[in-house]
Amino acid sequence: MNGTKCSGWLGYALDRARGEVGVGDLGDRVLLLGRRAGDIATLLAFAYAEAGTKIVILDIDGSISPDVHGYFRTFDYRSMLYEAFHLDGDDATHGQLVAAAYAAALDLTSEEEAILSSALQKLSEQNDMATPSALYDVLGGVEGFRGYYVDKLKGRIGSLKLMETTHVEGFDELIGGGALVSFASAPYPQAAELASGLYVAKILHLLAVSEALPDAILITGASRLFRNLTRYQHSGRLMGHLLEITIPLILASPLPALLNDRIVESMPVRIYSSDAWNARKSWKQAAALSSSYTVCDDRSGTSRGFVTRFIKTKRASTPVFRSASTNRPNPELTRTILEEISRFDSANRQSVVSYLTPLFLAADVGVAIDRLHSDGHLILEPKEVGSGPRILAYTVTESGRRLLEGLRK
Repeated sequence: MNGTKCSGWLGYALDRARGEVGVGDLGDRVLLLGRRAGDIATLLAFAYAEAGTKIVILDIDGSISPDVHGYFRTFDYRSMLYEAFHLDGDDATHGQLVAAAYAAALDLTSEEEAILSSALQKLSEQNDMATPSALYDVLGGVEGFRGYYVDKLKGRIGSLKLMETTHVEGFDELIGGGALVSFASAPYPQAAELASGLYVAKILHLLAVSEALPDAILITGASRLFRNLTRYQHSGRLMGHLLEITIPLILASPLPALLNDRIVESMPVRIYSSDAWNARKSWKQAAALSSSYTVCDDRSGTSRGFVTRFIKTKRASTPVFRSASTNRPNPELTRTILEEISRFDSANRQSVVSYLTPLFLAADVGVAIDRLHSDGHLILEPKEVGSGPRILAYTVTESGRRLLEGLRK
C-alpha cells in the first residue's frame, strides 16, 4: 500500500508468537485466490478502511456486499451505468476502453475489438450512448469492415438483452473512494460482466483526467471479467490498462484456474485460502491449516500462514442500494420524448422506445414515458391509422406543451 497508512490488519501470523499481518505489508498488487476469496476480500475491505484509505470496491460476484454495506456507501450497478455508457466526444480514449470492455465480456478477438472501436469512435463524435442497441445500429456503417466479420459481431452484440439502468448517481460519487458497487442484481451473468467492464473502463478514464482519486481499488469475481482465455487473438487491452494504474489494486477470484494467467504473473503478492494453497501440487510446501490463509510474496520469495481476526459485521435483511425509485428525470430525454410525440399522430409506448433506443437506454425511455403519462403531460387516445382499426396513441397535453417550452429555453 502506498503511503504510511498501515494500521489496518488482517490477522495473526502462524510462524511467530503474537505476530500480525497487516495491509501495510502487502504492497500495491494483491491477488486473493480460493473458494474463500470473498471472506478475505471482506476482511481486506475492513482493513483498508481502518487504515484510512478511500477504497473503491467493484463487487462483481456479490460476495462481500452483504457484510460491508453498513460501512461503505453502497450502490446498485444500475445507478451509474447510464454514465458508464455515455461517451465523451472530446476524448477517444474512453471509446477504446469501452471497446475493450465489450471484448473482455464477450471474449472477442482483436479484429472484432477494432471494429467495435471504430463504431464507438463514430458514436463518440455524436456524444451518443455506447449501448448494445446503438452499437448494433452503427456496425454496418463502419468504414473498412464489411461482410462476415461484421455480421458475426452484430450477432454477438445483438445477443445482449436490455440492460436496465437508472440515471441516479454520477461517477464522482464513486471515484472519491469509500464506496462499493454491487453487480449481484444483474439479470444474467453476461450483463454483470459487461457492466463491470464498463465501470472499469470509466474509472480508468477518470483516473487520467480527475483530480479526486481513490486510494485503492478492490474487484471481486475477477475471473468473470479477466478469464483464462483459449483464444490467443484476444488483446487483453482492458486488463493491461488496469494493471498499469499507479494506485493499489486488489483482485479476488474464487476460481484460480479460470483467472487469466497474465493477471497471476503480474501480481507479486497472492493470498491463498487453504483449499487453493493445498491444491498447488507442483510445489513442495507445507500443507495449510483448514480455515487459514497463506501469503505468498514473490518480492522476497517467502510464504507465511495466518489466521484471520474476527469482524463483527453490521448485518441487515438486504443491502441498502440507491435504487430506481430515486431516479431523477433527465431533461434532455424528457424534451426529446415530448418533441417526438408531438411530431407523430400515432406514437405509442413501444414505437417511442424503439425510435429513441439508439440515443438513450430503452429502460430510461420507458420510465420517462410512464412518468410523463402519470404526471398528466401525456394522455392515451384512440386514433385511426389508415383503413385499419383504431389504436391507442399518446397525445401531448397542454401541461406537456408548457413543460416542453420550458425545457427548450
